[in-house]
Amino acid sequence: MTTRRGFQPLPPELDRLAIDPGERSYSKDELLKMYRAMRLARTFETRLASLYRQGKIIGAVYLGTGQEAIATGVASLIRPGDIFSTVSRSLSAWFYRGVEPKHVIARWFGKDIPPSHGRDLGLFLADLDTYGIAPYHNGSMASWIPSGAGFALAFKMQQKPNVYIAFTGDGATSPGDFYEGLNFASIHKLPLVVIVENNLFAYSTPIEKQMPVERVSDRASAFNLERRLAFGNDVFSVIEHAADAIDHARSGKGPVLLEFLTFRRRGHGEHDDASYVPKETREYWEARDPIELYTAYLMGKGGLSQESLAEVDRECSAIVDEAVSYANGLELPKPETVTDRLFAPR
Repeated sequence: MTTRRGFQPLPPELDRLAIDPGERSYSKDELLKMYRAMRLARTFETRLASLYRQGKIIGAVYLGTGQEAIATGVASLIRPGDIFSTVSRSLSAWFYRGVEPKHVIARWFGKDIPPSHGRDLGLFLADLDTYGIAPYHNGSMASWIPSGAGFALAFKMQQKPNVYIAFTGDGATSPGDFYEGLNFASIHKLPLVVIVENNLFAYSTPIEKQMPVERVSDRASAFNLERRLAFGNDVFSVIEHAADAIDHARSGKGPVLLEFLTFRRRGHGEHDDASYVPKETREYWEARDPIELYTAYLMGKGGLSQESLAEVDRECSAIVDEAVSYANGLELPKPETVTDRLFAPR
């Protein structure tokens, strides 16, 4: 059953239609790298949605359109040895970290390539050594919290200066895994940062139908956790608050629950028309689109030209075109291999 909610704007202290890095300074290369990650994710997902409607995609499609600033900002802070787990809407973090779009689209096409060899969706990837991406736990996204606490415990026991960053959604903060993981991490002061991308709806269920508190971060007090609340469509604000949370966890002071308010511009998946979202809510958040806010900054105070951004846009389009062509040329798994890796070899 779908549930309609009334329009609720951002708290006044978080609301903005223009963004600024404040006291932090960024080189033009750093600014362009973040823009490229966000633009590449948006371009990739636009094509992915089209391919889904053409029947070219195996399985469902879940997009992060409108949430790109969160994953990009957090990914820019990851150090060697740090590990993170992503939700389906964190594709820009993958691209920022260097994951190639052609390998992602090939998995969406169900082609016979590692790591899944056609047995899983394109949003599932694990590569600790190259990208710092933890294995995906198929099922509840809340399961990444206790798993992340386990990684964080290993960091502490081995006296490594690393953190585990677990991305999750507002809906995934209701299952018991979320509470068990945070409770354990808090008791042992583990270097765990939980990033909640609160996009207002768990599928079609609004926040007030999910929990008895106003914000997900309000739940932190039950575990004596540090908590943060910030505007997730401002990449500079994301970096500021995520850097503070990561430093807190890395210094041995314990885990942090960091909630970013954002908006899912598509449905839960491409099979969902999001008709339950009030018109006023959609218009409000679309005026605060993270890429549009960032583009306006770059062409203003950022000192970048429209042509330099257009060049990145063309590059992203070419990369996606090449990725689709590459994936089309790969083979599908052979039927006789369907039980491979399910059973131990004789």
